[in-house]
Amino acid sequence: MTEMKKILLLHVPVPVQEALQEQLGAAGFEVVCGDTADGTDADIVIAKGAAASPGRPVLPLSFAQRHRLGALLRQIGRMIAEPVLYMDDIPVGDLLFKPREKVLARAAGEDISLTDREVDILAFLARHAAAPVSRDVLLKNVWCYGEGVDTHTLETHIYRLRQKIEESAEAPRLLLTETGGYRLHLEAQERR
Repeated sequence: MTEMKKILLLHVPVPVQEALQEQLGAAGFEVVCGDTADGTDADIVIAKGAAASPGRPVLPLSFAQRHRLGALLRQIGRMIAEPVLYMDDIPVGDLLFKPREKVLARAAGEDISLTDREVDILAFLARHAAAPVSRDVLLKNVWCYGEGVDTHTLETHIYRLRQKIEESAEAPRLLLTETGGYRLHLEAQERR
């Protein structure tokens, strides 16, 4: 997946916020602070305690013990390099997307294996599930392609994903094509 640009600090104590903002800002990241991950376009969440943020790696911190800044920065670096390894499972319809295991699990039946690129697409769409993601944004963030690239690789991957996850690929209800791009239908998004 592409390099991450925005990091959300969620309920992190002010001294830790300031140190992380300085260090991560110097490394070229935009660092924002907040009280909720809802509605944010952050690529990674660092939170005091556990936090749920579909499609985003979350680094939960406990402040019952001291943390070394260097150790935190190394952990953030690992999460940036391999974000899928730090994401929680995400319900997608009656399937459970398990990014670390590269599968879509069925309640009853055989799990559906996913390729690395399919995992990246689903994770990116889950992170931006509130609105459609354009073709160019997906190509840039999943494949690192520049603008104006003439390729059908995204459409091919979407077609294959629909073959795997939809009851009917011709009438999709999970991986949708909408005005403006593609959107992953997450039940949690609909309940809000």
